[in-house]
Amino acid sequence: MTDLFFSFSLSQTTFIAFFVGAFCVFLSYMILVCGKNWIARFVLRDIITIVGLGVLLPFVWIKMNGLSFNAFGFLGENWTWAILANIVLASLFATRFYFTMKKRDQLLDLLRKVGTVIYLMVGVLFETLFFYGFLRQLFEDSFGIIPALLLTSSFYSLHHVGLEEQMKDAIPRKEYTKLFFVGILYSTVFRIFNSALAIFPFFLGAGVIYDLIIQKENVHLSYKIALITLILMIMSAVIIIIYL
Repeated sequence: MTDLFFSFSLSQTTFIAFFVGAFCVFLSYMILVCGKNWIARFVLRDIITIVGLGVLLPFVWIKMNGLSFNAFGFLGENWTWAILANIVLASLFATRFYFTMKKRDQLLDLLRKVGTVIYLMVGVLFETLFFYGFLRQLFEDSFGIIPALLLTSSFYSLHHVGLEEQMKDAIPRKEYTKLFFVGILYSTVFRIFNSALAIFPFFLGAGVIYDLIIQKENVHLSYKIALITLILMIMSAVIIIIYL
């Protein structure tokens, strides 16, 4: 049981996990450096990060190594229970957020912000696949469950360095700390059910809508690039699964 929660087995996979985690943070920092250059942001965030690290890397890794997608929780053997947990947890989140908004006398009009919601959901789909599924499993193979959750959440937190929608008007130290514990929450639920369907789309969706739409009301994002990115993600996944 101890080996399940804590272990130490360094391998080539261990170094790959640290490298791709650090590379993801580096790409986010480069987005910050590029500023308002939308072409550079699109290439760095949507093509290399979301499509490349979120789909191409994990899917090719799984296929090339003869592994199971279920082992990384990309569906999961307990997916029915995972969906139920997803809905229950999202409902609890949404109820809490509703009363918070009611106390502030705040009105949420998602129809006016549907583009922002689509953009954010593509982003959390990437986080689900890359951080909670792929990176966490690589770390778990080397260090066990607990260190994997901590390492995954650390990289998840630092990854937001260049994401303006998350960091705008925020105190960096406090925001990174908050994101670290958010990462712990979602990665733990993911690991309990070993399924992406335990957190995506409802549980993650409720959290990101509250954080970036309710709390940070000035966030307005375009759905057009998000839809292009989503199409590329789906096409990449289908091609890899069928032809690799």
